[in-house]
Amino acid sequence: MFRQLRKATGLRRPQSHPPDTLEFRQSRVEIRRRSYKRSIGITLQVNGVIKVSAPQSVSLAKIYEFLETHSEWIRVHLSQYEEIRRRYPRKEYIDGESFMLQGEAYTLRIQACVASTPRVSLCERTLLCEIADPTYRKAIAKAIAGYYQREARRALAARVAYWSERMGLYPTGLSFRSQKTRWGSCSTRGRVSLNWRLIVAPVSVIDYVIIHELAHLKYHDHSQAFWSLVTSHCPDHRQLREWLKVHQFEADFLARVSELHPQAHRAD
Repeated sequence: MFRQLRKATGLRRPQSHPPDTLEFRQSRVEIRRRSYKRSIGITLQVNGVIKVSAPQSVSLAKIYEFLETHSEWIRVHLSQYEEIRRRYPRKEYIDGESFMLQGEAYTLRIQACVASTPRVSLCERTLLCEIADPTYRKAIAKAIAGYYQREARRALAARVAYWSERMGLYPTGLSFRSQKTRWGSCSTRGRVSLNWRLIVAPVSVIDYVIIHELAHLKYHDHSQAFWSLVTSHCPDHRQLREWLKVHQFEADFLARVSELHPQAHRAD
């Protein structure tokens, strides 16, 4: 049956992929069949993978037909995602690469040393990584991620303390996470959580996120009163929010699993 379908539609299943994966116009399609589904749905990922959710009874031919019907929409969005991946290429962790920290670009320099534990530091416009084996890229990536996380905890905590004094709003606790889609949150119990990967952003953007979350200590909504409070401390918050939207993948290299590059995993 699949052989006949392949002749009729050009559909082919890559040999290296599991049975629920097929190829559509040089893009990988992952099919998830759900008993509760009544229609076919498409989700496009920024790494170029197409995900299809479909009812159990829908045939591959129907799924392929559905993809064809939405081919232009798929093409436009995959093209946009490809541009994002070009803008943020996978880090190779080699001399000369650029890394963003608090909105400033630093050039990576890798230096051999006798110490068994890698050391990362800033020296003017340089991100210096001293390591016993300069060719061990996974160790370099891990050392850099660790440095960023430590620097984030120190710098973000300092900004929270600063803005708490300015606003007169004090969280009951402060934690750091690494969410995919959220830069910060505030619980009803008054605990503020910040995404430590925010450390790549300019200080003004970091301050906006902190002001936003501290304002939630007074207003647990996005009412006019909430935005008035945010605006009183951060008049240009709209532009700063736009920075986060445009540069949301600036910190992708710090994620445990990259959203942009499927094979890029941080060594922890």
